[in-house]
Amino acid sequence: MRIEEMPLIVAVVVAVFMSILAVKDYRSFKRGQHVDYKSMIVSLGILGTFSGIILGLWDFDSENISESVPKLLDGLKLAFFTSIFGMALSVLLSVLQAQPEKKLETDTLLLDIKQQLEKANQSLAAVLSLANQQWKKTNQSLEKLLNAQPEIKQQLETANQNLAAVSEDVKQFRASYQRYQHPHRFVKRGANGQLLSEEATEWAAVQDNETGLIWEAKTNDGKLQDSQHTFTWYDPEGEVVGKENGGSCQGCRCDTAAYVARINEMKLAGASDWRVPTIAELETLLKDKSVIDKRYFPDIHPDWYCSATPHAEKGLWCFYVEMGQRGQSPFGYGHLVLTRSLMMND
Repeated sequence: MRIEEMPLIVAVVVAVFMSILAVKDYRSFKRGQHVDYKSMIVSLGILGTFSGIILGLWDFDSENISESVPKLLDGLKLAFFTSIFGMALSVLLSVLQAQPEKKLETDTLLLDIKQQLEKANQSLAAVLSLANQQWKKTNQSLEKLLNAQPEIKQQLETANQNLAAVSEDVKQFRASYQRYQHPHRFVKRGANGQLLSEEATEWAAVQDNETGLIWEAKTNDGKLQDSQHTFTWYDPEGEVVGKENGGSCQGCRCDTAAYVARINEMKLAGASDWRVPTIAELETLLKDKSVIDKRYFPDIHPDWYCSATPHAEKGLWCFYVEMGQRGQSPFGYGHLVLTRSLMMND
């Protein structure tokens, strides 16, 4: 076989293979199980072209160009034939496999999508309309509430006033009832807060039936509640901060905050709401505004006692229990006796 016959043979072989692939492609399409060979057909055509070019150049003699060029051109003709044949087969298959109903299906699909979008738009508009109506109703309710706020506030203030009045009435009734049971102004209370008889020799607190206050009973044993101990006012978050640990005492830090916390921790007389009295409350300790009743307060030290009432100039008010005088102390320095208010459960 001569070399110049090779391009023709290659072209024929490639054309046969492309034809076989084209037939298989079309048959699979008709069966509904399409296997697409069109790209392979085009690739084979290009492969045949390059093969023909190589074979045409194979016998090219650069020293005898005049005789070699005609042979090369004949080989190129056959080589390009395979590419053209492959492309033609691919186009033919595409035309045969084109489905006219595709456009109809596409149009139908687009119409369905449009209808669904219109329905969604209508639903969204309905939801927005409902939300707008609810928002208007909410605004109206808020406006009514805001307009009624002064009236509600007034009703709450009236209710608070009535509650305070009832609480005061109950407090007075309790005091009157206890005065009926205990005709004396002061009543002794035990370690658990229980009422004691006049003859009791030990008590933890003293109840004042006239003021509704309960007072700490001081001691002279040198321990925590000894009346000789001194303290400074200390309230780090109050109007008057005072001075921390500025007194002389035993059992705790020597300032009002620490002492109050310690007494409440030990639940003196069964209670944990003890506090530093105001200057006005301290003044009620004196009987007839002159003498303290030693039958109930035998260990009260005759000296200055701290109050929780701020002084207009500086510090706090203090009270001299024996002389019935007020005084001012920069740090609220002095002795300390705690008090609490009579409660419903006392």
